[in-house]
Amino acid sequence: MYKPENVVIKDDESDSWEDTDLFKNRFAESTPGEMIFASRDMRGWSQAALAEKLGNSPHYVSDLENGRRAVSKKMAIALGKVFECDPSIFFDFGNG
Repeated sequence: MYKPENVVIKDDESDSWEDTDLFKNRFAESTPGEMIFASRDMRGWSQAALAEKLGNSPHYVSDLENGRRAVSKKMAIALGKVFECDPSIFFDFGNG
């Protein structure tokens, strides 16, 4: 019988949420802004908290999340570092 306490996850084997197949399938058709929001929200971070980690303003983060500002390559790399995931999830490949 499955019991949550029987599940063992080793830290060195853990993927970030963004690198899991579940995340990629769920957000396959999402915009870069939606990906930023989902990554931030999953961690319980406010826009202000993410902005501080990125060295930007909360307004800037809001613009990214709402598609009013494009995610540059430099910003995608910064987001990848902050969220500890592959930065390519923050690029728009015409899927959204």
